[in-house]
Amino acid sequence: EFPGSQLLIRKLEQGPPFDAPIEIRIYGPDLKRLRELGNEIKRILFTVPQVTHVRTTLDAGEPKIVVDADEDQARLAGLSLSQLASQLSDALDGRVGGSVLEATEQLPVVVRLSQDRRSALDEVRALTLVPGPNRVDRAAEPPTDTIGLPVAALGEVSVVPAITSIPHRDGQRLQEIKGYLYGGVLPAPALATFRENLTTSGFELPPGYRLEFGGESEKRGNAVGNLLSSVALLLVLMIATVVLSFNSFRQAGIIFLAAFQAMGLGLLSLTISGYPLGFVVIVGVMGLVGLAINATIVIIAAIKDDKDARHGDPIAMRRVIIRDTSRHILSTTITTVGGFMPLLLGGGSFWPPFAVAIAGGTALATIVSFYFTPAAYRLVMQWKHGQADRSEVNSDQANQDQGLPVSTA
Repeated sequence: EFPGSQLLIRKLEQGPPFDAPIEIRIYGPDLKRLRELGNEIKRILFTVPQVTHVRTTLDAGEPKIVVDADEDQARLAGLSLSQLASQLSDALDGRVGGSVLEATEQLPVVVRLSQDRRSALDEVRALTLVPGPNRVDRAAEPPTDTIGLPVAALGEVSVVPAITSIPHRDGQRLQEIKGYLYGGVLPAPALATFRENLTTSGFELPPGYRLEFGGESEKRGNAVGNLLSSVALLLVLMIATVVLSFNSFRQAGIIFLAAFQAMGLGLLSLTISGYPLGFVVIVGVMGLVGLAINATIVIIAAIKDDKDARHGDPIAMRRVIIRDTSRHILSTTITTVGGFMPLLLGGGSFWPPFAVAIAGGTALATIVSFYFTPAAYRLVMQWKHGQADRSEVNSDQANQDQGLPVSTA
C-alpha cells in the first residue's frame, strides 16, 4: 500500500539509547565531497554480513525543479530571469492575495495553481509565462497567439534531488552514516569487521576531513564512564566502613578480594549461559559485589567471635562456619537465586543476562567464600603472628646485647 515508504524494525536493545548500532561521522567543509565519502563508507559497510540496512544524513531530500533557461531566448520573449523565477514561484508556491480573520487570528489567503496542475513535470513544462510585469495575473493560463509562451520554450526543465538540510555537530558540517544489524547481533563484532574492511579497502580521507565512530560503542562508553565516575567515592566509603568495623586492614583486604572474585564469577556464569555482555549486566555485577561482601563479613565475624577460631585453629574455624554461618548464608543465597528465577525463566534478551549475572555469581561466590575466606583469614593470622614472633625475637636480641633482661615466654 505504501511503495514509497521505508520500514525499519528494530529489537529492544540494552543499555543507553542510540539511533543506530553503528554510526560513522565524517566532518568536512564541502557537501558534495561529504556525500561522495559517505557513499564510499556506505558501500564498505554493506560488506559486513551482519548489516541489513544503511542510510546517510546527506541523502537527497525533496525533489527540486530546475529550469535551465536560455537568457538570450528569454530576453527575446520579453522576460528577465528574475521575472521567470517570480512567475514560476507564484504559480507553484503561491502568492498572498489577502487575509481572513478567524476569531482572533488573521489567516493569509494564498493563491496558486491547483494540485493537479503542479503535480507532474509535464504540467510544469506547459505553464504559461507572460512577458512584462503588468500582465502577471494572466500567467499560468493556456498560451494563445497573443498571450505568453510555455516554460519548455525557454529552456530545459528537469527534476533534481535537493538537500533540504545541512547537518551540523559542534558547529561543523558532517555526513553521518548509520548501519543497522540483524536482531540478536552484537554491535561490537560488526564494528570490528567494518574497521577491518575499511582498512583493507584503502579508504583515505582527504585533507581537512576527519572521521569518528558513534552508535552503541560511544553511548555505552559514555554511560559506563558516568556510572564509574562515582565508583571512586563509593569505594573509599566502603573501605572506610569495613576497616572501621573490623579495625583491621588485613581483614578488609580479604573482604574486597572476595568481592573481586564475585565479579569474575558473575561474568563466568554469564559466559557459561551464552548471554552477551551489556550495560544491564555491568549494573548487575556491581550489585553482586554487595552480596559477596555480605557473605564474607558474616564468616569473618563468626570466626572472630570464637576464641580458638580467632587464632587460626582450622578445626575450630570449620566448626564455626558449619554451625554458625552456613545456615544464614545458604538461606540468603537460595532466596536471592529464587528471586531472580522469574526474570531468568521469562525469556527475552533484556532481563535474563542481568538475572544470570547476579544469581549465578551469587551461587558461585557463596561456594567460594566458604573455602576462600577461612583459608585467607588463617594465612593472614599466621603472617601476623609470624611478624609478632620475629619482632619479639629481635627485641630480646637487642636487650641481650645491651645487658637487659629478656622475655621468657
